[in-house]
Amino acid sequence: MKPNIIFILSDQHNPAVMGNAGDPVARTPQLDRLFTEGASLDSCYCASPLCVPSRSAMLSGLLPSRTGVYNNMQALNTCNATFVNSLTVGGYETVLSGRMHFVGWDQRHGFEKRLVGDITPCFVGGDNEREIYGDFMRSSGQNMTSIKKSGAGHSAVLDFDRDVINASMVYLQNRKDDRPLFMTVGLYGPHCPYIAPKELYDYYYEHLDEIPFMDLESKAAMHPAIRKWYDNRSLEAITKEDVKRIRAAYYAMVEYMDGLIGELREAIEQTLGLENTVIIYGSDHGDNIGEHGLFWKTNFYEGSARVPMVFVKSDLFPAGRHVTGLTSLLDLAPTLLELTESASLPQYDGISLLSCLMAEQEVPSDRKVISLCSDIKGDEPSAMIRYQQYKLVQHAGYQTCQLFNIDEDPQELNDLGTNSAYKDVVAQLMSDLSQYWNSQEAQQQLKRSKVHFTLMKQWFELVQPPLVEEWRGNPANNYLE
Repeated sequence: MKPNIIFILSDQHNPAVMGNAGDPVARTPQLDRLFTEGASLDSCYCASPLCVPSRSAMLSGLLPSRTGVYNNMQALNTCNATFVNSLTVGGYETVLSGRMHFVGWDQRHGFEKRLVGDITPCFVGGDNEREIYGDFMRSSGQNMTSIKKSGAGHSAVLDFDRDVINASMVYLQNRKDDRPLFMTVGLYGPHCPYIAPKELYDYYYEHLDEIPFMDLESKAAMHPAIRKWYDNRSLEAITKEDVKRIRAAYYAMVEYMDGLIGELREAIEQTLGLENTVIIYGSDHGDNIGEHGLFWKTNFYEGSARVPMVFVKSDLFPAGRHVTGLTSLLDLAPTLLELTESASLPQYDGISLLSCLMAEQEVPSDRKVISLCSDIKGDEPSAMIRYQQYKLVQHAGYQTCQLFNIDEDPQELNDLGTNSAYKDVVAQLMSDLSQYWNSQEAQQQLKRSKVHFTLMKQWFELVQPPLVEEWRGNPANNYLE
């Protein structure tokens, strides 16, 4: 009998901010329990450190260079099947509860039902910030509003995630369908605004001792592409107090989410039964939360590009199993379709990890993981390749790359990109990356994307199409203590 599958997908969760990841301050008993009971991916990367391209790649199993989705203003081709389409054809009831950040008229891409709409606009050019966040509008983006309007309080993110969990639990309790269930529970936390309940915030503000801060000397040593990223967002105005406040709120948001996951797990046990259900937890990308002087995502440092991922079912996946090889969110589609014996999609850039999760074999040691980024915030396109202990990042328009030995330098403090002793490593990885990414083509694609974005934004303002599936909270519920 095919198992039920509940896929809990958060947004912007730095994989290090969990008790099970070794963080001595984070209080995440529900996530810790999942990672103790299941098989986890220790080095899993998103295919793009940005919401829409990451999720589009995850659903299709294809890199952004194949989906054509590089930024949040682009849409997955509605004529191409996702793994959700295949699961539906394979006999599953497919339900989406909450966030997936689809763009355009197609808000399903294979899901039969949706219980709660999205917190972000469905259309390019749409702007619901005032209606969602009230006076805190723009605090969900990569800007100084996000930095300064942070701390103890309440935001629409907390309300949205509460509604998503409630709707999911009610659906499980009242469900009549006899088919196996695949349900994605899409949370928005711990995505900014960095605002969290006061009791939780106060705990972390008191207990977080190590506060990363970018001084002038460290900034001068940055790769020039990262300095441009930093300057594009005016981050020189950030104070050490800002960093401490944001990190306290972020940790508190993770704990808040952890509690919601615990409620959902209990509902799963009471309805579907844990013995009949695979529970998966993951996130679409991470958040730097001040590391390297950066926040949010759209870069390839570990806090932004690496994601948490665990699969739990006692008779399938050994408890405490660690898949240590290099993996990707691209692997989810082929893994789930093999697990459920559903029809395969025509091509993948990922691989099935089913046998690795079941401890029957290891990830091939020669695995290369690729991630691409081409956002519209003024940065040049960039691309990452992870191979064995090395991570190389190429920035379009720059002669030098970034290179890190993650095994020896997990905090990525020693950039080896211009070190002559590593010129052969750089040359080989650049050659390998060129099979997946061309910097000049990426720059041209970004220019075209901006033209499309401008026209679509103007179209939206003129036509004002009806909302498709958007969540609406109460903007008055956004406040700082």
